[in-house]
Amino acid sequence: MKKLLCIALALIMVLSLAACGGAKTEAPAAEAPKTETPAAEAPKTETPAAEAPKADAPKADEPKADAPAEPAELKYDGPAQKFSVNFTSSEQQNPIYIKAFNRVTEKTDGKVTFEFFYSGQLMDAASTMDGLGSGMADFSDVTLTNFKDQFPYTQQVLSYPFLGFTSMAMAADIINDTVHSNDLMLKEFTDVNIYPIIFNAVWGTTMALSDDVAVSDPSSVKGLKLGTDDPNLSKFLNSIGATPTFVIPPDYYTSLTSGVVDGVINGMNVINIFGGLQPCKHVYMFENSASTSARCIAANLDTWNAMDDTLKAIFMEELSGDQYWTESVEYWTVSDQKHLDDAKGWGIPVDTISGDAMQAWIDGVRPYGDEMLQALKDRGCDKADEVLKIWEDAIANYSGRFA
Repeated sequence: MKKLLCIALALIMVLSLAACGGAKTEAPAAEAPKTETPAAEAPKTETPAAEAPKADAPKADEPKADAPAEPAELKYDGPAQKFSVNFTSSEQQNPIYIKAFNRVTEKTDGKVTFEFFYSGQLMDAASTMDGLGSGMADFSDVTLTNFKDQFPYTQQVLSYPFLGFTSMAMAADIINDTVHSNDLMLKEFTDVNIYPIIFNAVWGTTMALSDDVAVSDPSSVKGLKLGTDDPNLSKFLNSIGATPTFVIPPDYYTSLTSGVVDGVINGMNVINIFGGLQPCKHVYMFENSASTSARCIAANLDTWNAMDDTLKAIFMEELSGDQYWTESVEYWTVSDQKHLDDAKGWGIPVDTISGDAMQAWIDGVRPYGDEMLQALKDRGCDKADEVLKIWEDAIANYSGRFA
């Protein structure tokens, strides 16, 4: 009996413990909805995302976030370096570039310095491409008209007659945007081991005549001997009964005063610098340039590739940023005005060929520009038409700072 009583008590205890254990394991399950509460309240967790603009409130200090323009953001921590810079012209003709290089020195706390060489001390204009590519200097100006074969797309197609550039600043702006965004053109530079940092344009065409001759459409220059180095224009002048004559700028004055030519065709600044403006009796400026070419400040590619990204960014900011453009336009404006003032002071009338007369020149020279493109395609530059379209579209769609 005792044994049965013990067994019964044991069973009662086991059953009691099992009942208690079941109640405990079910309690968390009963509270499961509490663990789902965050999910039910998920919209609350989205509040920060909805209020993201508040997190971006510091954008009111946006200038501080514009790293490229602020020395605090472009902090050069590299080694001290000294670079050589070659200019093919005098110090007086390169103030904008000199200022820009000096700003690089300031932005690097004096770690990056430059030694300037003027008037072709290291390389003359005809040897800058090879010299810069081989490392004779770290930086140099390079005028592409001296190296047409190496730059068929960046120079020869760009020189298609009377493209629609209407100012030096506009042309320079478009050339920079176009070349730096086009691998085909950039490759022409890297193939000769140089990297173009900033482009300038050799733009503007002026006809300076030794006699007071009325000039409008092409027929009005029939019978005149005109000095020019533009091959397309020369062919056209010959076709309309004028006599194109190759005259280098240093010979402008003697050629005009001795009757070798009746006039010269070039940029007004070039004509005046070389003494060809003063002996003239009438000057005509074409609204569109008979030939536009590119000139750049470039780096030796090995020098450029060896720089860290911060130093590259500083160079690009100081040689192509807002301050560079502001100072350049001021310089070009003052320079252009000086030549106009000189003409006025010497009593030389200056007129502009535009409208229907300009269109007649454009239409007349176009076939010779097309011949030039065909010659490029015949020698293997099969993208010549495509590149011309790129230049024309860039001009037609231009809405930049100098529009």
